[in-house]
Amino acid sequence: MKKTNKLVLSILMLLFMQFIVAQSISITGTVTDDFGETIPGVTVQIKNTAKGAVTDFSGKYTLQANLNEGSNILVFRSIGYSTKEIPFNYESQSEIVIDVVMEADILGLDEVVITGVGALTAKKQIGNVISSVSGLDVAESASLDVTGALSGKLAGIQVSQNSGDPAGGISVRLRSASTVNGSSDPLYIIDGVIVNNNSTNVLGVTGVVQNRLSDINPQDIDRIEVIKGAAAAAIYGSRASNGVVQIFTKKGKTGEPVITLSTSLNFNSLRKKRDFNEEPFDWASSDITDLTKVPVTRYDYQDMVFQNSVGTDNYVSIAGGMEKTNYFASLSYLQNEGIMKGTDFERIGGRIRINQDINDWASASIGTYFSTSNSNDTPSGGYGFGILPTILFADNKIDPSKDAEGNYPNLTFYPNILEYIETFEFQQKNNRMISDLQLNLNPVEGLSVNYTLGYDSAESTGTTYVPIGTNTVALGSASTSTITTKQVNSDLNASFITDISDKFESTTTAGFSWQSDDTEVRAISATGLALGVKTTDGAATISTNENRSQRTFWGGFVQQTFGFDNKLFVTGALRLDGSSVFGADERNQFYPKASMSYLLSQEDFWQNSLGSIFDSFKIRAAWGQAGNLTAIGPFDRLSNYGAVSIDGSSGLISPTQLGNPDLKPERQTELEFGLDLSLFKNRLGIELTYYSQDIEDLLLARTLSPSTGAGSRIENIGTMKNKGFEALLTATPVQSGDFTWSVTGTFSTNENEVNNIEGEQFSIGNFGFSVAKNGQPLGVFYQGYYARNDDGSLLLTPGGLPQREKGSYDSNGNPIPERDASGQPSGANLSKVIGDPNPDFIASLINEVTFKNFSFRMQLDAVQGVDVLSWDTRMYYRFGGGPQTASELRGESVRGTGAAKFGIAESYIEDGSYVKLRELSASYLLKDPLKGIDNVKFTLTGRNLLSFDNFSSYDPEVNMDGQSNGSRGGVMGLTPIPRVIKIGLTATF
Repeated sequence: MKKTNKLVLSILMLLFMQFIVAQSISITGTVTDDFGETIPGVTVQIKNTAKGAVTDFSGKYTLQANLNEGSNILVFRSIGYSTKEIPFNYESQSEIVIDVVMEADILGLDEVVITGVGALTAKKQIGNVISSVSGLDVAESASLDVTGALSGKLAGIQVSQNSGDPAGGISVRLRSASTVNGSSDPLYIIDGVIVNNNSTNVLGVTGVVQNRLSDINPQDIDRIEVIKGAAAAAIYGSRASNGVVQIFTKKGKTGEPVITLSTSLNFNSLRKKRDFNEEPFDWASSDITDLTKVPVTRYDYQDMVFQNSVGTDNYVSIAGGMEKTNYFASLSYLQNEGIMKGTDFERIGGRIRINQDINDWASASIGTYFSTSNSNDTPSGGYGFGILPTILFADNKIDPSKDAEGNYPNLTFYPNILEYIETFEFQQKNNRMISDLQLNLNPVEGLSVNYTLGYDSAESTGTTYVPIGTNTVALGSASTSTITTKQVNSDLNASFITDISDKFESTTTAGFSWQSDDTEVRAISATGLALGVKTTDGAATISTNENRSQRTFWGGFVQQTFGFDNKLFVTGALRLDGSSVFGADERNQFYPKASMSYLLSQEDFWQNSLGSIFDSFKIRAAWGQAGNLTAIGPFDRLSNYGAVSIDGSSGLISPTQLGNPDLKPERQTELEFGLDLSLFKNRLGIELTYYSQDIEDLLLARTLSPSTGAGSRIENIGTMKNKGFEALLTATPVQSGDFTWSVTGTFSTNENEVNNIEGEQFSIGNFGFSVAKNGQPLGVFYQGYYARNDDGSLLLTPGGLPQREKGSYDSNGNPIPERDASGQPSGANLSKVIGDPNPDFIASLINEVTFKNFSFRMQLDAVQGVDVLSWDTRMYYRFGGGPQTASELRGESVRGTGAAKFGIAESYIEDGSYVKLRELSASYLLKDPLKGIDNVKFTLTGRNLLSFDNFSSYDPEVNMDGQSNGSRGGVMGLTPIPRVIKIGLTATF
């Protein structure tokens, strides 16, 4: 007992002595670049402590700290610049001035990133690719969605806007698809919170599906870091097997309050009208041999449904802090009209973050974000009725305007296009809250412990009303659907850094994560409405639906990194992941990882021979495994009996799909090699990466024998391969004090192949035309094709019409054309792979020019070698309103050609390749214009201004299956992506 008391007394005396020795000091200075220009946003930190500050818009900083006398090191970090460490001695001074000049780091090797362990890690130590995008690039992209702003910014990332709806969903793929039935979307993390980016189809219309990152204001973003492949899963768990998009929001900084105010106007317009039938004639008879024509009036339905629209985006934030506390708060209001009449999107959001230093070795942070949004939508596109599908199915010789009695004329079997706009009511409402609590401890030198508790709640409600008397639902209909998702993640990570010797450094990290999500779906729909009633109340037929599900995920990891002489880094890691969706015997799986990073340019032999050419030269390699924990639902491993009511009594019916308790996660193994090099005094940077992914144990349905009493069972039976190449080039051809020209280019390829599918193939979307087929990329189009002569020309009917190929299949399933005595096709209709929606390559080119206070930016995005299944083209073949009918009326093609092509899928496969002028912007920064105003920035930005393509419809980028994983490239009556011109003003006080 006495020994214990003495030990406690000794510790207290040491702490007291430390308190006496530690003195308060103010460190100030200015940070500039090679040309003497000040650098804002530089992080300044006393090494191995939590004490830090950030430079203001004038490049100045002030840091208050309690220090012990002796040697200390001040560390300066900023994106685009090499990290600088400045040693200094503290001898009881009250103030020290340290000015620093930072050098450009075009590859960002000294850039510090967050790798999931809560510790800062320089990119030069990492064996896999981590890419960054600044918050300024996100905010000034003119994209209303955070994910849309990533388009073209990084190599190996494909961003597609699936609809031009004001809040239309956006698909993001890092490299390629990694599963068939699950999702290939990356894991999204905002300030340590694993967030929900689900596609919420609460209206039953795929063309207006939103995903939930539309709730986030891009102006709140400080930076985004993207990790691709299995390397991400080694730290974040197998939910990150498709990669990770880490979003870091803005924080406060020590100093006087800084207020930022921005406002903008968006002008939206239809970029391109599609060709339609403008011939003032129609056929007198339905007999295709009768070429008699009669005069008619043709109407341009597009002008009746599209509009030029306006939107506004307003934002205000305040940031500041004292010695131990800093804060950031923002409010925003967005209102944007769609180019489709009757559509709009409104969002109100707010964010608060407070960071608190508890003492010299402990700090805490708490943040919350809320948003509420409302949208008015119209049915348009996809698998059901809608405005643009009505145009596709209609012959445009009918005036859609109401008659004298207020009735809408029938255009086709769908409702009238004006009837949709003027009488249908489709609305979505969303409420979102994302909150986190973080605790950071540095109890001893080199040890950091970080805990994050994250919570994400999202609720989406869709209401629909179809009036009585429409073609689709004569008695009218109404519905309400609500999807509520709540997610919680609890992460504890620790990292210990120590010097084994003067040249050897060790970093040991370990962590544990627990996650859960609860989803509730509630829906009520009705037909046969009471007169004057727009809800389900009192309807003749009412149906309800309710689903509730819960999943939990857990995992832990240990990772060890050894560094030698700050140039060679070797890492090994082992992770255990589990998920409640799998059986008890298979739900826990181990996944290893190994990586290496070697800066050859740090070696003496390299500097002596090639140092004058290469400023830096890094080789890297990474290998890792991950599972897919979300490829099946919470109850798919079970035999789920269906509830049914029979003669007023409740009962159960046998399932068509048997359960399988032995299901295990799909397993992905990835190997990655890369080079990072900079040349010509950091004027040129090149990043090259080759990767290969092997995915096994794909979870697919196997057909069962009828004697089992069921149709199928999910099993681990399929495989998939991905291999690709990524290149990122950054260059500064011209750089002087007043003028800078920088160029960024990306290029990415990927080859995908699916195998070991039972039955050779199965349909996954696009009305069954998109398939998963052995030996082919996921989602290829498999359907009928043209009959052709030996020379490749079309084999026409005696009447001069194209026709579908016929014949039989050989033992390997390959089609064999057959001919009758007259040389015409005979046998059964044949099908084959007729198109591939996966691009050969994607690329981008960004040019940025600054001259004094002026800046200019231009971004081109390219997607090449991609096929589109254009249902728009198919419908225009047959229903009279398209250019094919006009061609036949003019005698340029045989009457009936369009009807013949309608039944041949190859005829509406189109080249979906494009090069888009994605962003074009100019800005002017006015410094200190008035007393109390630090600066004012004027911007003019255009988005999706031009598209260079051969696509006959509006836009080859959209997709009727929304965020579907395997079914891509289908276009049918979708709202086109608008051209946007944005005028903005940002002021800082």
